[in-house]
Amino acid sequence: MPLTVRLDSETEHCLNDLLAESGQDKSSLVRQLIRERWQQRQPNPSITQQLGGHPDHFLDTLPPGSASRQQRRQLLGQRLAERRTERR
Repeated sequence: MPLTVRLDSETEHCLNDLLAESGQDKSSLVRQLIRERWQQRQPNPSITQQLGGHPDHFLDTLPPGSASRQQRRQLLGQRLAERRTERR
């Protein structure tokens, strides 16, 4: 898609510096800058998403019905108590 843009002298100077630094032609550089700016506006992925999601084995470690916070807290407390007694 053809696009015409009028640049003021300061912006043209910036563009020329970027072109000289990158070695790209104007069209490639403008496409790259638009994509980079678009990516910056996207929400940051969570740590879990960055790591590729929850591992399947991690999701199966708790017994059925233990999804509520209180039940998870109880199970965690039990496991920690078991580890403490194992170390003694």
